Amino acid sequence: MVNSTSQPKVTWDYTEHASHYDKRADYSHDAINNLLKAIGCTPSKPVAEIGAGTGKLTKELLSHGLTVSSVEPNDAMRTIGIQNTKGKSATWSVGTGEATGLPTSGAYAVFFGSSFNVVDQSLTLSEVSRVLVPKGWFACMWNHRDLDDPIQQRIESIIKSSIPAYSYGSRREDPTSVINASGHFSATKSIDGSFVWKMSKSDIIVAWKSHATLKRQAGSDSVFNHIIEEIASYLDKLPEIIDVPYTTRIYFAQKIK
Repeated sequence: MVNSTSQPKVTWDYTEHASHYDKRADYSHDAINNLLKAIGCTPSKPVAEIGAGTGKLTKELLSHGLTVSSVEPNDAMRTIGIQNTKGKSATWSVGTGEATGLPTSGAYAVFFGSSFNVVDQSLTLSEVSRVLVPKGWFACMWNHRDLDDPIQQRIESIIKSSIPAYSYGSRREDPTSVINASGHFSATKSIDGSFVWKMSKSDIIVAWKSHATLKRQAGSDSVFNHIIEEIASYLDKLPEIIDVPYTTRIYFAQKIK
């Protein structure tokens, strides 16, 4: 089910990445489970995911029996997300972190899966406070590849040979100070969960094609495509299935009032 069809203007346009996005790793099941326990989020509690993309985190929340309001501004991403959660307790709608379109005091918890870094965080935290019930919970999370892993180090060197100043930006930065400074939430807590995601070489390439940060910093299709080709060439020398080490990093805080 989806509400509204008007796509809002956003800074990050994921349309061309949508078809590749499902090849990315899921979030750590243990980390999500520990988060839900920590915030007392049981199936009776309504929740929302903002920037739900193709439904990666929404599917995990659904597996815990939750009813999810999934908000995604991009038509292509949302279309795939609707298909990925067909027949489940997820309602999809158009909106952004700054303007979710969700009712006031309607959600026990609001989650951001790899999306809190592409919003105006101050405005978004005010909007989340509006959407949450009193004493409700905010949580944002990202998957970070282990850059100490030899394979990942080689991929990093390939990227930086074309983009010397390459940076992952705020998706690898701790948002604690921003959350605490908002005035809407109590002290921010965190949960980490490390895991290994087995990926075929072709799926790794597809996942890199969905990497909007890399595409942006590449500056042109030719540079981006060259990097993808170089990564593919390196992976050709490796086994078909590769262990990719990740850590899911979660930051969460309770609404003060």
